[in-house]
Amino acid sequence: MMKKFSYFLVLSVVLFQTGSAQKDISAISIKIRQQIFEEISEQELLKNTVAYLPLIKGDGSWPDIDYTNTAITKWPPGQHLERVKSLAVAFVKEGSVYNTNSSVWDAVVKALSFWYRANPKSQNWWHNEIATPQSLGEIMLLMQSATRPLPADLQHNLVQRMKQGNVFEKTGANKLDIALHIIYRACITNDAALMDTAVSQAFYPIAYTTGEGLQYDYSYLQHGAQLQISSYGLVFLSGEYKVASWMQGTAYALKGEQLKLLNQYFLHSFLPAIRGRYIDFNTEGRGISRKDILDKAGLAVPGKINSLLEMAKAVSPENAALIDAAMQRISQQQLPGYGLISKHTHFWKADYTQHIRPAYSFNVRTVSDRTKRTETGNKENLSGKFLADGSTNIQRSGKEYFNIMPLWEWDKIPGITARDFADDQLTTVQWGETGSTGFVGGVSDNLFGASCYEMNYNGVSVKKAWFFFDKEVVCLGAGISSNADENIITSINQSWLNGKIVASENDKTVSIKKENNYAALQWLWHDSIGYYFPSPQNITVTNKTQTGSWFKINGSGLKETTEGKVFKLWLNHGVKPADSSYSYIVVPGVSTDEMAKYKRDEISIIVNTDSVQAVQHCGLKQLQIVFYKAGTVTGKDMKVKADKPCVILLSLSANTITVADPYQKSSELVVTIKKQDAEKKIICQLPGGNFSGSSVSFKIE
Repeated sequence: MMKKFSYFLVLSVVLFQTGSAQKDISAISIKIRQQIFEEISEQELLKNTVAYLPLIKGDGSWPDIDYTNTAITKWPPGQHLERVKSLAVAFVKEGSVYNTNSSVWDAVVKALSFWYRANPKSQNWWHNEIATPQSLGEIMLLMQSATRPLPADLQHNLVQRMKQGNVFEKTGANKLDIALHIIYRACITNDAALMDTAVSQAFYPIAYTTGEGLQYDYSYLQHGAQLQISSYGLVFLSGEYKVASWMQGTAYALKGEQLKLLNQYFLHSFLPAIRGRYIDFNTEGRGISRKDILDKAGLAVPGKINSLLEMAKAVSPENAALIDAAMQRISQQQLPGYGLISKHTHFWKADYTQHIRPAYSFNVRTVSDRTKRTETGNKENLSGKFLADGSTNIQRSGKEYFNIMPLWEWDKIPGITARDFADDQLTTVQWGETGSTGFVGGVSDNLFGASCYEMNYNGVSVKKAWFFFDKEVVCLGAGISSNADENIITSINQSWLNGKIVASENDKTVSIKKENNYAALQWLWHDSIGYYFPSPQNITVTNKTQTGSWFKINGSGLKETTEGKVFKLWLNHGVKPADSSYSYIVVPGVSTDEMAKYKRDEISIIVNTDSVQAVQHCGLKQLQIVFYKAGTVTGKDMKVKADKPCVILLSLSANTITVADPYQKSSELVVTIKKQDAEKKIICQLPGGNFSGSSVSFKIE
């Protein structure tokens, strides 16, 4: 009797668990269909059906699609499945004028049958292993809810065809993308075991890694150690929040530490990279060469359940206030600085710095022998050779660089020091070139910081540093040397022209037309951003129409010539400079009157050599130092000595010293501070392992 009772007990538990799993899968399927329905408006649905339905041929193909094309990007056969998906929505969606229409059902079946027979392939694995099985899965999930389902043999064949890509071998966003179509397959086949595997693999990338994916500094790296906070990082975010929104209320729900990690990356790494509705161009990888890529308005559509911000809020309602503020900025219901909190972050794993203020964003992209330069691949980002050489993204409205890339002079990317070539240089190393120097990093106390980049690339060497305060960023360069035949320049900015350019030389203020060269410029102002020059330097500013094409920087881009007026400002260091230097201060969010009255006496550039660079801000009571080797800096009323290379932020107002090791090798740093007759020696134990290069703070007397 006991054995029989145990048998029925186990059977009851199994049946209950099975029934519960089937109920969860059904609920997940409904949520997926709801999101698919929302992707296509009623007007677009009607327009697509009217356009596609009459043109489909008897064999299920469309005459305007080349099914033999194997293109790497913009693969033409992919349009076939997009059209079938639209027709499937028209057939199954309640309220659609084509709901249950037999002609539409015939077209869907014929088109899917043709696809199975033709089996088109791209040279790009992504289309074959991700895009195609995802599209097939979505179409079959739609038809699963139809009053007239797909023929069983056709569905079986297509389900088998979906089995593409090895989810266990892939990493980061690619793993997630494959897991997505396995989730679709689990829903179609009502397979609870497969759903278990799919969901665990989908959420697997939400973890710290030293490989590709989410890093210990909350940056995102893909294709090796390459900055991808947007691009692959956005694919990761969108996919994870999408799956998490499907799984809510089921046994598969995302929770605990993984949910915290996902929210941390979204709220404190990704969202701060967006100013207004436009993201920092440094975060897009090779996608920087794609038209409209910087515009992220589609991520924040209020009330749209499959927009990223709405999904994030649904998954973590406790973050609603932060997400709603971002929603209003990105949808332009509020100004770009609305709800922003001042913060400073250096991502020591990615060689990237974010400096965020309500009035502006100033971010810096560098590269070390631990990371990779911005990649070229699939004929994209053909001219981005110097993107990682200290490029500065300076934004007020956010649109300063939107779609300017075809017109850019790519050896004058904002912030970089480079040779001034006659023509743009092609990026020759595919999929990311490893940096060439080790002393690259930054210090941060979460509000202020300093970053440095020891550059030795393409025949140019320079020590570059940025010192970040509230109202301004001080930019220094030293040890500029080159044996190249070209003039060596440091680009200060290259953005869309927006209004007048005003300059002051010898205390005379003038408006700039076309092009001007200066030897003793005091300050310059354009588009609410001021540029102050502490010492005489050879400066060029232009206000000209520049031309280009998307095709020139992206082999799949439009060939038509595009043009526009560009503001360009740079420093000239001459041909074959030896130990040259530069200094300038960027002051965002000022008027010309305010620039003329700018309190330059609060900023003191203490030293700018190839051994040490230091800036003191008297108003904030801060001293920020980059020691390229052991040495001493004498500031106002104090001396600071370091026994090895490091970056230091000394805050007298907070009585703290914050330090970091850009080499990411030292375990200990000794700093000695002498003020008047008092001397303090601080033995700083530096973080190791996955936190090597990160900042650590110490209290001082």
